[in-house]
This record gives sequence, C-alpha cells and structure tokens, in this order.
Amino acid sequence: MSPTTERLLKAAILIALGAYLYTRLTTETVLFYINERFVMLTLLAAVGFLLVGASLVLRPGRDHHHTHEHEHTHEHDHNHSHVTWLGLLILAVPVIVGILVPPQPLGANALENREVNVGSLSSIAPPRSNDTRMGIVTGEKNILDWLSEFHDNPDPAGFTNQAAHIIGFVYRDDRFTPDTFMVSRFIVSCCVADAAPVGLIVQWPDTPTLAGDQWVEVTGHFQPGSFDGFTLPVLVAEEIKLTEPPAQPYLYP
Repeated sequence: MSPTTERLLKAAILIALGAYLYTRLTTETVLFYINERFVMLTLLAAVGFLLVGASLVLRPGRDHHHTHEHEHTHEHDHNHSHVTWLGLLILAVPVIVGILVPPQPLGANALENREVNVGSLSSIAPPRSNDTRMGIVTGEKNILDWLSEFHDNPDPAGFTNQAAHIIGFVYRDDRFTPDTFMVSRFIVSCCVADAAPVGLIVQWPDTPTLAGDQWVEVTGHFQPGSFDGFTLPVLVAEEIKLTEPPAQPYLYP
C-alpha cells in the first residue's frame, strides 16, 4: 500500500467514525448507549475524529517528493509507520457494526438475561433529574421515586390508594400470574454495560393482550400485595395506553 493510499484510507475511517458519532448525537440515539452526562465528551470525540481525518486529506502527499533512492534509504522507517490491513479493519469495526446493527435501547430481552429480584429493587436511590426526555413529567414520580419511597416506608399499606402514572416496558416471566406484569426501565450510571433493571408490579386483567417489551403508560393506584414471596405495593391499573419509547429510555441514579 502506498503512503498516499494509506493516508487517505486512514482519513476515510477517521471521518467515518466522526460522522457516525455525530449522527448518533443528532438523532439522540447515542443515549441508547451512554449516560447523558457523557454526551459532550462524545461530541468532542466526533469533532476530533473529523478534524484529524480532514487534516490527513488536506496534507500534501509525500510520494512524489521522494526520489527512488530516498525511498530505498528510508524503507525500513516507512514500514514501521504503515498501518496494516488488520489495524485498519479494527479501526473500522465500530462504523461497520453501527451500520449493520440498528440502534435500539435495552428492553425485555436484555432483562431476561439478568437476575430480577423484586425484593432488592427498592434499595436503589432515585434520580434527581426532571428531564422530560426520560418520559417523566415534572412533578410526577417515576419508578425509582416510588421504589425509594417503598424503601423509606416498608409498610405496603402506607401506599394504599395512592395514584401513580408510570411509563416503561412490559416484562413477564414464569413467576407472574396471568393478570400481572412488571412495568420496567433500566437505570444507567455510565453506559449500558452497567445497566440494572427496575420495575413495579402491575395488576391488569387484560395483561395477556400486552406484548413483552411493549412500552406502556400505566395509570392506577397502589394496593398492598405480594410477588415472589415479597410483600409490596402493587399498582392496580385503571388505564393502560400503548406508547413509544421516550427519547431517553433509561433512568439515571
């Protein structure tokens, strides 16, 4: 591979990486992978890739400025600076995967691969954000807010008839009765690698009509109940509406 070809190939991969990150930022799908506090760092990385790639394109090629004798003299040094095809492929992997795999948030399928212990969920602290992109209306409690209150007041009777409006996706496994499911979200501290599921048990007579992983808005009130050996408040649904995932599907601790 000639130095000019190698340089332009490096530039193409760097520019592609920068463009990929930038499009994920503009569509907000980058929030499917990372905590929103890292968005600015991702933007800086995208700009950096684009600038470095552009500098390689604009830099004059050196191929024609070397004589044949000079190339032979420095052949060993040049070989050390060249990137192998394997190296270029490794650099291109993020772009290739990003193109082939459509961006999507974690859902019920990911939750099935993780241990879901309802009794331990209430130990997780609530987020401090009122960002409406998380599917939260200002002043409205989300799943983590309710779990925090359950933790502070372990008596399920204390929440009797308290109204709630929750957005999340449907999850069910063999522990659920035909009329119950869990309305769920993932909390993300850094990125999806540390995502942890949280949820509230919902009682709804038409639960069999709900598809797993379907996002829903649940409106109802709490009643004392039990699930998987734990006594806890159960959200008795009065209305359930199918909905689309919010722009930011995760909750932040």
